[in-house]
Amino acid sequence: MARPRAFDHSDVLERAMQVFWSKGYAATSLADLTAAMGLSKSSLYDSFGSKHDLFLQTIDYYRETVTKRMRGVVDLQAPAGQVITSVLRRAVDRIMEPDGRRGCYLNNSAVEVGPWDADAAARCRAGMALMEEAFHQLVERGQREGGVSTRHDPRALARFLNSTVNGVMVIGKTNPDRDVLDDIVSVALRALH
Repeated sequence: MARPRAFDHSDVLERAMQVFWSKGYAATSLADLTAAMGLSKSSLYDSFGSKHDLFLQTIDYYRETVTKRMRGVVDLQAPAGQVITSVLRRAVDRIMEPDGRRGCYLNNSAVEVGPWDADAAARCRAGMALMEEAFHQLVERGQREGGVSTRHDPRALARFLNSTVNGVMVIGKTNPDRDVLDDIVSVALRALH
């Protein structure tokens, strides 16, 4: 009896995520996935379940890898206002990069399938909640440090900053004009003072 082919689970999830990220859920075929992942259909089904199951797993994977990196900015040894500024400016830089026009995987997934797929919507919401919580901690710290105004509730300001980053990623997909995106960030940063 032939032994099943061994593969790195994270590596093939990453490859599947890249396909969904580039093409979207609906436009991604099983042939696209098996080619990118280097798996047969039977191996894909045996290891990940259906296309939908795999898609949900890629959202979880993104949240556990990419989105959790945002959590790390909370611990940076710099004034919180400066960290927030860097995060917002990095969103603009990212969307201007050659592969940045794909936007944010959570955004893309939420917009495409969130209205009809409760499981995907819940996973996207959980990922966005990690971002909001990081901003919340930064805002609270910034308010204690004196670099962020206390005229706004920290949770409300965190939600605003989270929506600003996500908005930059969405707008930048169709209008990657640095001046336009910098304007958005500049106005958002004024809310901190």
